[in-house]
Amino acid sequence: MKLFYKFNSFLLLFCFISFWVLAQGQSNIQINDQDLKVWYDQPAKKWTEAIPIGNGYMGGMVFGDPHHEHIQMNEGTLYSGDPNFTFKSINVRKRYPEVMALLESGEYGEAQEIIKKDWLGRAQQCFQPMGDLWIDFNHEGEIKNYKRSLDLANSVVKVSYQTEGVNYTREYFASYPDHIIAVKLSADKLGQINCELKLSTPHKPTERVFNDRSQLVLQGKAPGIALRRSLQTVQNIGDQHKYPEIFDMEGNVKPDAGQIMYDEDVFGLGMAFDTRVETRIIGGEIIAANGTVKVQDADEVIFLISAATSYNGFDKSPVKEGVDEVAKSKNILKAVKDKSYAALFETHRDDYQELFDRVKIKLDKQSKQSKLPTDQRLLKFSNGKDQSLVGLYFQFGRYLMISGSRPGGQPLNLQGIWNDKVIPPWASAYTMNINLEMNYWPAELTNLSECQEPLFKAIDELAINGRETAKQMFGNQGWLGNHNMTVWRHAEPVDMCECSFWPMVAGWLMSHKWEHYLFSGNKAFLRTEIFPLLEGAVLFYKDWLVPNKDGFLVTPVGHSPENKFIFRDNEISTQSPGPTMDMAIIRESFSRYLEASELLGLESELTSEISSKLEKLLPYQIGKYGQLQEWQFDFEEQDPKHRHISHLYGIHPGNQINWNDTPDLAAAVKKSMERRGDQATGWSMGWKVNIWARLYDGDKSLQLLTNLLQLVKESEKGGSRSGTYTNLFDAHPPFQIDGNFGATAGIAEMLLQSHDGAVHLLPALPEAWNSGQITGLKARGDFEVALEWSGNMLKKGSIIAHSGGVLPIRSKTPLQFNGDVNIIDKKNNQLLEPIHPGEFLNHFEGKLPNNGSRELFEYFIQTVPGQITTFRAK
Repeated sequence: MKLFYKFNSFLLLFCFISFWVLAQGQSNIQINDQDLKVWYDQPAKKWTEAIPIGNGYMGGMVFGDPHHEHIQMNEGTLYSGDPNFTFKSINVRKRYPEVMALLESGEYGEAQEIIKKDWLGRAQQCFQPMGDLWIDFNHEGEIKNYKRSLDLANSVVKVSYQTEGVNYTREYFASYPDHIIAVKLSADKLGQINCELKLSTPHKPTERVFNDRSQLVLQGKAPGIALRRSLQTVQNIGDQHKYPEIFDMEGNVKPDAGQIMYDEDVFGLGMAFDTRVETRIIGGEIIAANGTVKVQDADEVIFLISAATSYNGFDKSPVKEGVDEVAKSKNILKAVKDKSYAALFETHRDDYQELFDRVKIKLDKQSKQSKLPTDQRLLKFSNGKDQSLVGLYFQFGRYLMISGSRPGGQPLNLQGIWNDKVIPPWASAYTMNINLEMNYWPAELTNLSECQEPLFKAIDELAINGRETAKQMFGNQGWLGNHNMTVWRHAEPVDMCECSFWPMVAGWLMSHKWEHYLFSGNKAFLRTEIFPLLEGAVLFYKDWLVPNKDGFLVTPVGHSPENKFIFRDNEISTQSPGPTMDMAIIRESFSRYLEASELLGLESELTSEISSKLEKLLPYQIGKYGQLQEWQFDFEEQDPKHRHISHLYGIHPGNQINWNDTPDLAAAVKKSMERRGDQATGWSMGWKVNIWARLYDGDKSLQLLTNLLQLVKESEKGGSRSGTYTNLFDAHPPFQIDGNFGATAGIAEMLLQSHDGAVHLLPALPEAWNSGQITGLKARGDFEVALEWSGNMLKKGSIIAHSGGVLPIRSKTPLQFNGDVNIIDKKNNQLLEPIHPGEFLNHFEGKLPNNGSRELFEYFIQTVPGQITTFRAK
């Protein structure tokens, strides 16, 4: 993306800010004792106990067994399939009149059956594991003093233990600048390291392991097809024609065909990969032969791991147009051949810390419970005696973001960059009705803006395919995305689920680019990176809308991901016209398009049309229970406790509903949240943390965090419940990384908000967080905030105005500002202003509750770029 590569202008800005900071003095808050160590007193036995490492390109899971070390490895582009093998023969227009007539007559179930039969594509392809690295040791004595840890401050994993009078240490890190994973083995006595290195892959039909001079090499291919549905399921729904790799013209299974097929069995398809391990030793000798590497009597051993695939872009076949993965993998190791382990680590640490050290957090003092192994801390967290664990979990979320999403790599998928299954849950793809977006909620808030570059690039790529899909499938202008995509960026609806037909994705994805504009104020980014694609999303939406019987514009058919409603005599459907989330996304997109047009001086006939249609959109509605209505019609939910809370988009992640400007709608959101309840899947609890924070209820947010931070162990009693696995991964279950990022964003929202007109300090501080400090959080308007509190009250803080402008501050505590501060009369900063949703329809006969008495103090300060405003409680 252009934003992240304009280093010269960034350098000038950085120098200017640095000069100003030096002249004015640093932040008045220093944090030196963060809770940053994840550790265990035993090796991992399950994948969800292993420690993740990553460099934005490769992911690794470190098990840490003293006898048989195992690192399960991924490469971010390694997917099954091929961009040219999909199913695009979908034409909405052919049966559109029939579907509309059925919906008009209330035959929602029949309409849904047509959508499932005629408006869906085929199953998305799967993110693949690459291989496994094994190191076998010949320890014969008892293992003592075992410890396995992740140091979040330095992004390094360590394993240490004692046996036969020798203390052994292993270190592991994944370097983004050098694109390698490094492993160092050492001992406190000379000549004690004896081990054997092996490589393997789950892709056995294509596996090749061999020695190439000093390197051990693993080569193979991903499946040409990996189908997450059984063949019988495909036959049952009559979808054989969508899978010519598997079924013949009569719909019968071809000889030797299956769910997973490789290479020549499937038209030669399959992305190739190359993994290499370079071995360095001090002392001893290396014996490299027969597809293994043996080390004997060494003082120190270093393994450097590289990997590459033949992926050459979302629109190029990795078989016919792929890059040379062998040369690429070799060149990675060639580039570091003269760098020592110490130099490699220093490069890695400096790169990592430049991002990680931007934000520091301390929640209460570490207790005796805080000193326990991390899994034990999770087990006991509900007793309330270890709030410091929340700070550790918050920083672990930032660690995952830095490790999994860096410029040049792929976006974080459902499992981030970590997956050990050939057919993983939900294909480990990009589910775009909440999960992909949730992955990036913390990016701006927690000062990791650069980590969004893979997402932004993926949006650009999806839009290319999305234009073709909008034209061919709908006959519409603009571009769209549906419920899911993969590395191939297919825009058509996938698979057999009625939830897959959801052409609303473009607006939601563009909100992430828009948020970057709000946090940075970068008008060049608004002009070049946002406006053209936002206009494309708006073009599709405006032609998709239809008037309802009352004259309001609604989507002709849609659903509230992924809930179902009851109609007539206990019939069930998901599809109906104008569900609330559809309308919220369109309202947001139209409003922002009009704002961008005005800011950039690009008004046209289209802006007039969008302005007119914005006024006619179906308003928000309050239903019979006082809840925010989920559908155009006040249906009963099939599951009132459903994990998705899609209709609440307007309060979070959107900015259309809040207590200050739309109190009745906020009250309706609160009622909806009460009806949904507190138990949910892992990622859903993460979303709920954010919404309760936006409702200023920090105690409720913490209750959801407490539900989330309950230990879940696979294959043990309670292993099927939602919570957090031993290694701090989110348990949906199974593992989905979005819950980690949702909760990380939620913790930030509890401490700082900037979506409704002001930089709001400690808006949802729970009673249990009696004291704490945080530095480096970002607010919209390009403000950077540091806060300290005690006795549940703000004590002092500072705000850096990186770009200057009006700084509106909101606080429950009256503030006294230090030095010369230009306090002005009330004045808005447009980057912090909410979208005003207009009037709503109220079908509730009772009285809507309010937020109670909540006195807030507001200040408006005119700042210059780089200014630091410090303050303390009066």
